[in-house]
Amino acid sequence: MGKITVEVQVDKIFKHTRQGSYGTRARYKDSCHLFVRFCAERFKMKNIRNLHDKHVLAFIEDRQKAGIGAKTIKNDLTALRYLHDQIQQPRYSLSDNKSLKEFYGVNLEKTSQVNGNRAWTEDEYQGIVRIAKELQQENVADCLTLARTMGLRVTEAAAVSRAQAEYALRTGVYQVKGEAKNGKHREVPLSAAGKAIFERRLRYVQRGNRLFIDAGEKTHQVVNRMEKFVQNHRDKVLTAQGAAQRTDKRDGSSRNLTFHGLRYSYVQERMQQEIAKGYSRDNAALIVSREVGHERIDVIKIYEG
Repeated sequence: MGKITVEVQVDKIFKHTRQGSYGTRARYKDSCHLFVRFCAERFKMKNIRNLHDKHVLAFIEDRQKAGIGAKTIKNDLTALRYLHDQIQQPRYSLSDNKSLKEFYGVNLEKTSQVNGNRAWTEDEYQGIVRIAKELQQENVADCLTLARTMGLRVTEAAAVSRAQAEYALRTGVYQVKGEAKNGKHREVPLSAAGKAIFERRLRYVQRGNRLFIDAGEKTHQVVNRMEKFVQNHRDKVLTAQGAAQRTDKRDGSSRNLTFHGLRYSYVQERMQQEIAKGYSRDNAALIVSREVGHERIDVIKIYEG
């Protein structure tokens, strides 16, 4: 599956720019790919020289509806402005965050280092999987399960290939590869639920293909469909316990259930398992942080809420 026109344009810009560190450029590139794919789908955009505030506003609204935190959205906007600065002769200027609020009413509230608990309860997780199966959305049900039991991001779950699944079944270790955030490879223990999914799926998937992406589909289209599924059905599985644990003690607000919140549930469960083995909290955090692709134990504090 080839890249769309605007993705190719982004790649060309990032290939030649040297501003910022390699890691920063990699993060920015990921955000920019996400943004231009959104613009291509929503606005049929063909040329990134046409970037306009209307595209940014629609992107912010879509990210907020998906339950993406303000800090992440602000990071995305920083990446977009970095990209815009590299474009030769852009047709329009882009508003800064202050102008977005003043002229368009965009609310990007102040963020703190700790984003609060976003984990699902077991009843909520089982409920959304049950709805997906009842609606014959097996792809969604399976990817929800991979996110919950193996800590995969939605894109990582959607992009599982036959080769990756076969390797995991042989070794008991699942390798997250180029689909990882920032392209950072990592290894994750294969869960019992993941093993069952891979064994069932491999009966119908040909070599060289992916488990959840059909011929002619784009990864971002599948990811968007799965995130929309959660948005459309999360209120049906909401529990009082879950709402309480996701309530921000500072202002009383409660975080929505999101696909990413399943990683919070995974991290919290894995931390309990490793500590029960006798590991110190810091050693347990180091093990789990590697599984979710961070390798920094302070990140685990965020996932623990």
